[in-house]
Amino acid sequence: MSSAGTIAAAITSLRENRALLKKRKLKDLKTLLYETSGKTEVQFKQVSAEELRRIKTEIRTKAKQAAKVEIAIYVGCTVFTLSFLFWLFYG
Repeated sequence: MSSAGTIAAAITSLRENRALLKKRKLKDLKTLLYETSGKTEVQFKQVSAEELRRIKTEIRTKAKQAAKVEIAIYVGCTVFTLSFLFWLFYG
């Protein structure tokens, strides 16, 4: 019966943790967050029109490359699956 003390400690710990969780409220956390940060709105950097155009073209080229890679992966997986099925049934 040496585990009776550890069981009692575990029950006490669970009870204390549950009490701590009940104390936390979303409203309290919101007010704490707003009071400590002091900022409630996002501030964006100001970028020139030329820099904005460059960023947009860079994002578009990366998106096109990602789409090509995704299509290549789908085609490769489809070819592999069809080849495997063909080998399985007719090979």
